[in-house]
Amino acid sequence: MSKSKFTIPVAAAVIAVAAAWPLTTFAANTTATQVVEVAAEQSAKEVIQSLAGQALTELTDKSIPDEVRRKKFTSLMDQYFEMDVVSRFVLGRYWRSISKEEISEFSKLLQHYLALNYANQFKELNGDEFVVGNETENNKDTFVSSQFVRADGPPVNISWRMREFNNQFKIIDVSIEGLSMGITQRDEFTSVIQKNGGDVSALTKALKDKTGL
Repeated sequence: MSKSKFTIPVAAAVIAVAAAWPLTTFAANTTATQVVEVAAEQSAKEVIQSLAGQALTELTDKSIPDEVRRKKFTSLMDQYFEMDVVSRFVLGRYWRSISKEEISEFSKLLQHYLALNYANQFKELNGDEFVVGNETENNKDTFVSSQFVRADGPPVNISWRMREFNNQFKIIDVSIEGLSMGITQRDEFTSVIQKNGGDVSALTKALKDKTGL
């Protein structure tokens, strides 16, 4: 399978966080004894290619205001990431102690927090390449390999973990040189919660303070 090249900064890889619960999407037919697997509208590789293409078009224009760039970044997360699952994972066991409404609020705060940290890095695009490789299946998830090829250093290996939700592949984890960004984010957030006696609202408040929401 041929590789597709996109020019995109490594910041595209760090906007994701992970989840680890198995999920398979099926649709039942009219016979109770049979199920039919529904094919995703796009392959996992095609989703990553689409993300790269949109990021190029929407985030790299140096003339747009930073606030607009962050909004576009957040919109891409809505489109390509399963943020509810991501949010539960980065909260660790503490997500069970809060309501669905609180998880939804946290999910939005998380998107704005990541956008604040990473969106403006797209202004620094300098002609390096983002190469989309092959996809493989493992434990009901699909992994898309890719490489960030830098002009001034060794290439960075990036693996995207994908899962089907309603017949669409969504990103649920990104690993850079074998390091899961989701686990890294979870460790950071868990530390904040634990320092505040297990109170998730302390983390929510910290994210509000950082994002200004």
